[in-house]
Amino acid sequence: MVALRWPRSRGTNSMSMSHHTIMSWEKGLVRAAVVKLVEGSAELLGVASAPVQGIGDSTRPDPDRWLAGSERALSQAEDMTPRWAARKIVPDHVTMTIPSGVTRSLSVVDEIQRPNPRKPITQSELDSLLRRGYRKAQDRLDVRARGAKEDIVCGSLAYINLDGRPVTSPGGLSGDHLRLKMFFSLAPVDWIRTLEMIADRLGLEIATIIPHHVAYAAPVSDTVALVLIVDDKKTVVDLVRQGRVEWAASIDQGGDELVAGAMAHLSIPQHQIEALLRAYRAGELREDIETMMSRDYWLALRRWMSALANQVSRSGEDSFLPYRAYCYDVTGRVPEVAAALETPYWEQRLPFGRCPKVDGLDANGSQHVLDCTSQASGSTHLLLRSLACYVARLYAPGQTLDRALVDTIHWRRGA
Repeated sequence: MVALRWPRSRGTNSMSMSHHTIMSWEKGLVRAAVVKLVEGSAELLGVASAPVQGIGDSTRPDPDRWLAGSERALSQAEDMTPRWAARKIVPDHVTMTIPSGVTRSLSVVDEIQRPNPRKPITQSELDSLLRRGYRKAQDRLDVRARGAKEDIVCGSLAYINLDGRPVTSPGGLSGDHLRLKMFFSLAPVDWIRTLEMIADRLGLEIATIIPHHVAYAAPVSDTVALVLIVDDKKTVVDLVRQGRVEWAASIDQGGDELVAGAMAHLSIPQHQIEALLRAYRAGELREDIETMMSRDYWLALRRWMSALANQVSRSGEDSFLPYRAYCYDVTGRVPEVAAALETPYWEQRLPFGRCPKVDGLDANGSQHVLDCTSQASGSTHLLLRSLACYVARLYAPGQTLDRALVDTIHWRRGA
């Protein structure tokens, strides 16, 4: 039986938020961390995880089981904080990630021809555009209908153009034509209500819920880049502008299908596949077996890249794509995907303009996340650290538009 936690204060002003809880719902476990927010950076003061079965794209939420795991992880993370702070830190708000496979996304453009171009742009004018973009997304996704099974849970402001020129902070500037591009993610209502119930039982208020792929994109500081996330059964590719997703494309092919393709002409029991892959990469197979596997694996990678290119072509609006890309194999089973994305085959599938350059996502690569605990290193904590980076930027000084968009989205009960 899980002990109820003491209710915490509600309605903390985001401008004054100094501490935050983050939770990532991953395959087989939940991770929790307590972070201190300092001028756009996050300090991890407590980190813990707990096993939780049944988290995945094709499973329904299990509130009781998930609550027990989250209670354990959160308590351990909070109990760690006195080592790095003068007291135990127990934040009021939490931001959570959910598997990308249970989410959908939509990009929306909203623009106005300003009636008085010489008048400086005000915050209320920008807020009105954000609300219009959100309502447009609601109408396109038909989530306002009674009994809708999905709802929009998060959004990002990808870019702002003023008279055809990109600007980061249009407030106070003057101009004629203002254009905003926003990205929204929606999730199943049963997931949303389950996470709300868990947060309530933990004495927390959910600030926002974001898909895994949106979190992974947060530390990418490039002006524009592609981010590819390969999971067991799904691959998501995002166009990312300084950590904010502009659009996303996905295919129902991931590590499982690539591995199956590599084994297409081999009769190998399931329990021996991983050993065979290790032997293949170590060059320990017979020459004829290695040649056959290499051929079949390359064919599988080509099918995967072709399917990705088709989806990207449908999602992307630009006549060219950034050659810079980041790729992360969540499964750890198909590290060859990054090298495949630097081949002429991939380059010729899409309008890159030059040979793609692909790097991996580094768990320790973000300069905006400091792990005081020394327990959140390595690829297993990449998602949690990326989530910390997302939260740090969202509540950083000057990010009023990002927060205004989050506050505009009303998925909470009674909103």
